[in-house]
Amino acid sequence: MKNSTSGISRRGFLTGAAAAGAIATLGLAGCAPKAQTDAVAEPDAPAAGAAAAPAATPANDWLGTAPEISDDQIASTRDCEVLIVGAGMSGIMAAATAADLGVDFILAEKGTEPAASHFDVGAVNSRFTSELTGQTIDKGRILNELNRYASFKNDASVAKTWVEESGPTVEWLQAFYEDKLGACEVTVAVENGGEGDAGGTIYYMPPECHTFLNGEGRNIAHVEAMTEILGQMGHEVDYGYDLVKLIRQDGGRVEGAIFDTADGYVRVNASKGVVLATGGYPANADMVRALNPIVPACVTSTNYNQNNTGMGIKAALWAGADMDKTPAAMIFDRGIVEPGVDAGYTSDGPDAMFATGGQFNLGSQPFLKVSRNGVRIANESCNYDSICHAASNHPGGVWALIMDANAPEDVQRFKSQGCSAGTWKRTLKDKTVDEAYTEKYIDTGLMMKADTLEELADKLGFEGKAKEQFLATIERYNELYDAGEDVDMGKEAYRLSAIRTAPFYGAWFGGALLTTLDGLRINKDTQVLDADANPIEGLCAVGTCSGSYYSGNYPVYLVGNCLGRQITFGRHAVRFLTGDIQA
Repeated sequence: MKNSTSGISRRGFLTGAAAAGAIATLGLAGCAPKAQTDAVAEPDAPAAGAAAAPAATPANDWLGTAPEISDDQIASTRDCEVLIVGAGMSGIMAAATAADLGVDFILAEKGTEPAASHFDVGAVNSRFTSELTGQTIDKGRILNELNRYASFKNDASVAKTWVEESGPTVEWLQAFYEDKLGACEVTVAVENGGEGDAGGTIYYMPPECHTFLNGEGRNIAHVEAMTEILGQMGHEVDYGYDLVKLIRQDGGRVEGAIFDTADGYVRVNASKGVVLATGGYPANADMVRALNPIVPACVTSTNYNQNNTGMGIKAALWAGADMDKTPAAMIFDRGIVEPGVDAGYTSDGPDAMFATGGQFNLGSQPFLKVSRNGVRIANESCNYDSICHAASNHPGGVWALIMDANAPEDVQRFKSQGCSAGTWKRTLKDKTVDEAYTEKYIDTGLMMKADTLEELADKLGFEGKAKEQFLATIERYNELYDAGEDVDMGKEAYRLSAIRTAPFYGAWFGGALLTTLDGLRINKDTQVLDADANPIEGLCAVGTCSGSYYSGNYPVYLVGNCLGRQITFGRHAVRFLTGDIQA
């Protein structure tokens, strides 16, 4: 049975800071145009040796062609040294760097207010790493852990920029905050380090998760805080700037961009270059269907910034850029839905969204997880997105999580890492399942509670052979728990759990899409590349509109590495364009 979302539009669902929801907590604000009524034309032809934008075909008709904007349509023209497109985490960090260096810059953002931001900043061997943990991260090992996650489809030299520069970037940011805010403390999550607790196959999980706290011990909301700091320094974010196209003549350097604003088209000339920080394309269903088909096959929950429609990627492709050959997405296993809801979009068209049940952190706990046929689908101790990928091969792309009344004790033993740790550290700490979840999940029909397993099966919608298999799977799972060895899926013994003590609980999940991660190919200096791997002069890309870093999935056990990449590359791009660092 397909879910039918009632009366939810993209504009009404998430706007501005509310657009943050769960993943704009990553600060992935972006720029994208409103629908254009102007006739469109092919982009300027690139010079010999430069890559042409892919031709529009049924496979990539999401791309379209660059709009033709004549000079007499330009309402105003502005000039700067560096144009930063997008004021999410990557863009705001680029702007802070530009302000600190005394660079003349313009920060253009599609939205109307600061996006929210996540707090976990992944960094390698900052001074805080050694001071607070007494450890030193093996740079070669963490670099190759990134490569392994990406099956070496990434560019190791790009990943190395984060490995080498993230530590110094965190130190700079702490000093910047301390100077502007009066206080800034940095913590490093020691518990998110050390082997043996990562789950599944043993992943490398060094202590690189940094969190910034203000003088009162509260997390600093980076985008909001940095926006205020920039204002104090005499700079402002130009909101309501929808990117229309980049300006590049005859395959030369990128000279600036054109935006659609409330006052008409605005041309911005940038003498030193443009930094694209526009986010990925999760809010463009046509792009997702064409480029990232695993997403609609397993995702049930809309948790991405609605400004991230891939416009920066499209504008760069029109200007001759190249894009990653393989997709990647950040999908968390927390998209709770009612029984009978399938993964996938709830409507057609580019503005389609997924169900909006939201993220339920419990979904990441390694309890028994079964398909609609009642069969176990994977080692539940795997990465957040791995269970989603596995579910894409089963009916509806969803799975049911099953546990009993001993769940609070179980999660203390599981000791999951990363943001999923909130379940055992807070939600179920010293609480029963009913105390933690009745009001929000059990009473709303999202989590099922039953006195017997047969009753639970009925409430979850299992019938006939599927119900028989469901009960048999639980019996088998209890046997594995008793034996202390998972000979079926290879899960660690400490992450097995008995399902014998009433009441019993179950809930259906799909994936929660936070963002896409494949983007424009870049080099180690964030310069956008053409199809021949030549840099396009004057154009850099950072954050999730940039690629060359991930492939397939998100390296979830390198906690905070996405935000760490954003602040590191946002700063690097401006320093590179202005000559503060050399190629």
